[in-house]
Amino acid sequence: MNRRLLDVNPQYHAITTRLFLEDRDALPQEQGALDQRNELLAQLNQLRDLQLHALLAALAPLQRIRKQEAQRDSALRTDSQDRRLHDDAQAPADDTGDRPNSVAQAYQDAVELLETLQDSAAPCALIQQLQCLMHDYRTL
Repeated sequence: MNRRLLDVNPQYHAITTRLFLEDRDALPQEQGALDQRNELLAQLNQLRDLQLHALLAALAPLQRIRKQEAQRDSALRTDSQDRRLHDDAQAPADDTGDRPNSVAQAYQDAVELLETLQDSAAPCALIQQLQCLMHDYRTL
């Protein structure tokens, strides 16, 4: 898909420059080329968002750990609260599989993709959430 976008970009820029210089609307053929590029961009953005959401989901267990640590650090807990926190920490994982390895792989994927995701204009809030989860992983 990136290759197709690279192929379409010169034509897109030539058309938009011509339309600007001639101060006119696009002809049907020109509009088709513009629409094709816009559709490719939309598809790339959709794939990027799916990839980002998959990384966030894979790193989500780190949020649970952060919340548990924050609760442990809070002052004046009762014995029943301490037992509940201990039970939560010892609870089995919600999904099957080797969680530490899957989180480690998700972290590695996030490291490799972070710059690309930032450059692709991914939603800032999601990028920040990913960076927080990555920080949580490094501090484990």
